[in-house]
Amino acid sequence: MTFATKYNPQVAWRTLASAVFQLTRETVNDPATYRMTVVAIDSNNPGAGQKEIGYFVVDYWGVPYSIIGVSSTYIDVQDDFRVGRCPTSGQMAVIYKSAFEGRALYLAPDSFQHLHPLAFNNYHRFEIPLLYLNDPNAKKVPFTASEYPDITNYQDDQVDPEDATKMINYSEIYGEDPNVRCIVVADTETSSQLQQMPQFVKVDGKLIRVWFDQGGMSPSGYLIISRS
Repeated sequence: MTFATKYNPQVAWRTLASAVFQLTRETVNDPATYRMTVVAIDSNNPGAGQKEIGYFVVDYWGVPYSIIGVSSTYIDVQDDFRVGRCPTSGQMAVIYKSAFEGRALYLAPDSFQHLHPLAFNNYHRFEIPLLYLNDPNAKKVPFTASEYPDITNYQDDQVDPEDATKMINYSEIYGEDPNVRCIVVADTETSSQLQQMPQFVKVDGKLIRVWFDQGGMSPSGYLIISRS
């Protein structure tokens, strides 16, 4: 696979977003969804007319929405970033397949030439945080003499365990299905990983606590949390 095909979108085509209407309203657990009629305008665009679930559409103002449904004439999209409005109807938009196996939201500047002049800059405020959240650094969460080491209040803003001057929200950084390991420290030179899967506690579908049971023992150590 060449550099170009691996890191650049191979599907990125221009359309007119028309007949846009709302399918579902935003709730606490789910973003709003919309339906829009689309048709390829320029057959020279890469992959003109191709559309699949998992692709994205960027509207006239540079707001990205994920495609969650397709037909021969329309697409259903989801307001992942909860901007609170539908894709701009009656204006140009770009439909594309993200590069690097769907993990990179990047879209080259030339794809924005038919959108609003501010669209590319607006798009950056969504693109950059998402690129960060796709691969955040793992974090240590220390515990001392605990039989049940845990991460609590998972959905809430709280003090960063590695830097008391900062705040952290685990759900925003590591998602609802994180990887969590428990490391038991015997001394300055010896540690081991607890051979046990983490226990997940959820309320209304949202993760609120991750914990381990050390079987009556209360050693010290740390948890390592990373994104799945």
